[in-house]
Amino acid sequence: MAYNPPRRNVAFVTRVSLDSYASPGRAQVAPTLAAGDVKIDKDGAGLNNLNTLPSVSPSGSQLVLVSLLAAEMDADVVTIVFRDQTATPEWCDLTLCIETT
Repeated sequence: MAYNPPRRNVAFVTRVSLDSYASPGRAQVAPTLAAGDVKIDKDGAGLNNLNTLPSVSPSGSQLVLVSLLAAEMDADVVTIVFRDQTATPEWCDLTLCIETT
């Protein structure tokens, strides 16, 4: 579910788009996401892999569905870092900060 504002210790779902590395300013259609590409930081404690790797939804679109468990939302500031690990990235880095209430 998506709450506005996001709540601490409550599962949270949101969508993002990732800019194309080859065509900056354009969203990457159907970006490839691999384990380790998306990490979470809770209140500055360090980056760790998400429990659920984000996925393109709906399929074939530029929308990336990010689903965070209640345990992943157990912080005042939850930061999600997207970084394509391939030698020539398909998409640009993105940082998403979520402040909980």
